[in-house]
Amino acid sequence: MDLTLGILTVWVLASAGVQLGTLWIMKLSILPMLNNMTYDRYVNACQLIDMHVFHPIAVWNGIISAGIGVWAAFLATSGAASALFIVGSIAMVVVGIVSEVFNRPIWRQIEHWSPERHAKDWVQKRFNWHIAHQVRTYGAIVAVGAYVAAFVAGIA
Repeated sequence: MDLTLGILTVWVLASAGVQLGTLWIMKLSILPMLNNMTYDRYVNACQLIDMHVFHPIAVWNGIISAGIGVWAAFLATSGAASALFIVGSIAMVVVGIVSEVFNRPIWRQIEHWSPERHAKDWVQKRFNWHIAHQVRTYGAIVAVGAYVAAFVAGIA
């Protein structure tokens, strides 16, 4: 493995790993907590979480990692490693797209809800946000797995 490919591999592994870690923490701790709250407490808690920081990071991290993974695929000397870098990159794009197209718009709506005025569709929106979060979490798992496998295939 040449130095450039090694650096790109470390980059995508670290990037996908951080993304997965963040999403996994949310999946195991924050979402169960939020999903057990009454409407007013749910709205207050969600409005205290600054998702304007996380969602753009998720999107750009996914896009940049995917681009770097494609670059690594072109540099890989093994067809298997190249294919695995592409799989990881597609998974990172899925993470970014799901974040931007599903999670972020719902979060923007929650920001305007009032704890005193019950939003009529909050249960459905909370469920949709939860499902989208599961999709992006498993997308990150696929990305990490594919990038690890690409690394192993590249040094074998």
